[in-house]
Amino acid sequence: MPAAKQPPFSQLLKAFKYSMREKKKLQPRLILIIMANTHDKELNKGCVKDAKAVTKVFADICRHIHYDFCHIEISGSNYLRKNLGKALDAIVLHSEMDVTLFYYSGHGFSYEKDSRRKYPQIDMRAHNDQKKYNDIEFIEKHTENLAVILNLLRFKGARVNMAIGDCCNTVIPFRRPKSSEKDMNVVQGIMTGKSKTLNKKLFSDGNNAVSILASSSQHGQPAITDMSIGSVFTHHLTQSLASTIAREPKGSQYLPWLKLLKVTASQAFKDSKGYDIGGGKAGKQKAVFEVFIDRE
Repeated sequence: MPAAKQPPFSQLLKAFKYSMREKKKLQPRLILIIMANTHDKELNKGCVKDAKAVTKVFADICRHIHYDFCHIEISGSNYLRKNLGKALDAIVLHSEMDVTLFYYSGHGFSYEKDSRRKYPQIDMRAHNDQKKYNDIEFIEKHTENLAVILNLLRFKGARVNMAIGDCCNTVIPFRRPKSSEKDMNVVQGIMTGKSKTLNKKLFSDGNNAVSILASSSQHGQPAITDMSIGSVFTHHLTQSLASTIAREPKGSQYLPWLKLLKVTASQAFKDSKGYDIGGGKAGKQKAVFEVFIDRE
């Protein structure tokens, strides 16, 4: 059976905007933007599985905690940096209790001699075999750091914001351009204080704005994708979320995010050792994640 034709992005964006205009009993809502590189022949099967798993688990979570679920997926022929910009611009909140979440599955990288930047550049190039698509200047025009995207979400004003990237964080032989360096310095200057803990009291306090940033791999490391289960980190994260929400009382809006990420990171690291990442070398995929709390 042939694959269903992908709707144009304009149609998806219209539906996304409409979902945020609806006011179902004035419930708070979770707004999810997924960007998945499903057109890449190396990653497409894994990215499709990732996007489905993430959509399902957060839809289930929303039903459990009585949140409306608004989401959009940027994938296939719609996989363009400009479309991510349009989706971010379209976000409209009901209240400060809304949650915004960006999830990415695809290629990622870090610049050389830039290990102080923990989080990857996400690669938003549309699929094309033309030579210019592999030129560093073109690559730089179609990438953004995961930390920058988290801050674009924060500017929308939700109390809880998350950016999760499941991609490689391997180093390319190019220095970070000045424009990107400037963006990263801005992020460093405006980011709120890191927190080593995120218990129920901190998470549930309406005076706290919570930001969570997570990458499936640390600087210099590849990420593992298994075509049978999808990306290893995402597989374990969605399973952990599903099993956790099943144990939580109906309506409870707290999830132990730090514990979930620690468990996911440990499981992904253990599994990665069973994969050959090239030359008979076993994987050592270690996730990196941080919580930031802005106390009013």
